[in-house]
Amino acid sequence: MIEARPELDKLSDYVPGKSIEEIRTRYGLSKVVKLASNENPLGASPKAMEAYMKIASSVHLYPRGDAPHLVEALASKYRVKHNQVIIGNGSDEVIDMVGKAFIRPGDTCLSLEPTFSVYRSVTYSYSGHFASVNALDQKEPLKELAKIIDDKTRIIFICNPNNPTGAYFSEDEIVQFMVQVPRHILVFVDEAYSEFATAADYPSLIKMIDLFPNLLLNRTFSKIYGLAGLRVGYAISSAEVISNLWKVKPPFDVNLAAQEAALAALQDTSHIKKTLEVTAQGIEYLTKALSTMGYRVLPTQANFICVHIGADAKKMVSFLEEKGMIIRALSSFGMPEWVRITIGKHEENQFLLECVNLWRNNGRD
Repeated sequence: MIEARPELDKLSDYVPGKSIEEIRTRYGLSKVVKLASNENPLGASPKAMEAYMKIASSVHLYPRGDAPHLVEALASKYRVKHNQVIIGNGSDEVIDMVGKAFIRPGDTCLSLEPTFSVYRSVTYSYSGHFASVNALDQKEPLKELAKIIDDKTRIIFICNPNNPTGAYFSEDEIVQFMVQVPRHILVFVDEAYSEFATAADYPSLIKMIDLFPNLLLNRTFSKIYGLAGLRVGYAISSAEVISNLWKVKPPFDVNLAAQEAALAALQDTSHIKKTLEVTAQGIEYLTKALSTMGYRVLPTQANFICVHIGADAKKMVSFLEEKGMIIRALSSFGMPEWVRITIGKHEENQFLLECVNLWRNNGRD
């Protein structure tokens, strides 16, 4: 038998939200609503779908690996140079490229938990060590994170807004933290949900890259742009950091249709505006309703809410799935009493509450 690398013993399979097809088949349902994976309930931009269809006659051709049109559009949008931008096959691949380029055997990567599990898995994949601070237990978690930086620290991963809690760090908090981080340590700030943030003090960090060349910002087309199925992510950092990522980037990772759809999605401001309106209304509606039922709902700056259910959280998730409502249990995040609920369209949010009420009235027996 061929032996795998010993680092794989530390890894476990990624646990995604269940799919509509999976639940429909398992329970023989005709109606299934998925509010588990923080997808855009309005779908992709009509302009993105049109661009996707137009490219059909060219799919026999290789894509441009450097994606010049998309890279230039992103550079223009954020007012940075084109050599400060890189794209990847989803933000997951961007994280992997960072690991491939910068993590050496024995290096330590730091993060706050609970958070996105890929930071830990990428660290282990490249023979690094992983250490974290539990943000739920700390009043000022970034200050606690700064305390565990040592001479082996290589990368610090911060998800802002955080998945799965929806919490965020202000610009002052991030800047104060960056000042404490030695310049040879890369600070990876994952802003996958940043477009949904409405807090007045939510950071605008792109302007900080010149001041902190060890800062990398990671974003995605999967959330607000509704292109999760096409897998397009991107990062913005100093030219030095980005040039190293290009060296390890697979040559044809972002396909032709994905590049064209992403480019069109960037330009559809009306779709983005509508998505933000639906999200804001849904957060207010669900937070009020679930709080009235006695559940604790954490404040959020993302397109989901994190809700404390209690010891029966896993049972409730299973009950809801039987009724055709998929939400995310958070045991894999180390939060077994909590669930994460993506904000859907109003009728989907209503269906969620109907299912929760069924659980409260009948499901606990």
